[in-house]
Amino acid sequence: MNIGVNDGHTISGFGSGAVGIIKEGEHTRLVGAEVRRLIKAYGHNAINCTVDYANSVNQSLSLIMDQANRQDLDWFISIHFNAGGGEGVEVYTYEGRQYQDAIDVCNNISKLGFKNRGIKDGKGLYVVRRTKAKSMLIEVCFIDTADANHYLSVGYKAIA
Repeated sequence: MNIGVNDGHTISGFGSGAVGIIKEGEHTRLVGAEVRRLIKAYGHNAINCTVDYANSVNQSLSLIMDQANRQDLDWFISIHFNAGGGEGVEVYTYEGRQYQDAIDVCNNISKLGFKNRGIKDGKGLYVVRRTKAKSMLIEVCFIDTADANHYLSVGYKAIA
């Protein structure tokens, strides 16, 4: 399989993601690098579709889609952390499609002690809507609640 993995948000500048107990842009890279390592260890191709810097959020999103859509991907995965005072893991797919892989992601992360918020409609999300391949955007947990502390205790490798 060919799997594109996007470490959500830039590392600095425009679109660097939410900041709470942890910084989203930093931790998406930890999880994303480990996900790509595991994909390769299982004998698949992992394509890094991450953008570290852009002059605008629109440019960042466009560059991510350019990377993803010029590949023949079986899956496009974008890794994120949520904010806004909630708790738990959720996965966005186009029209909330119940792909078994997306269900498995939610179930596996929730087994680590996070609330399972389920599969949600992500057609309003640029990277879900614009990717040619099947896509999922994973919100690992909330960075501005006790979820972030639990994430830190579990560790990015377990999440991956």
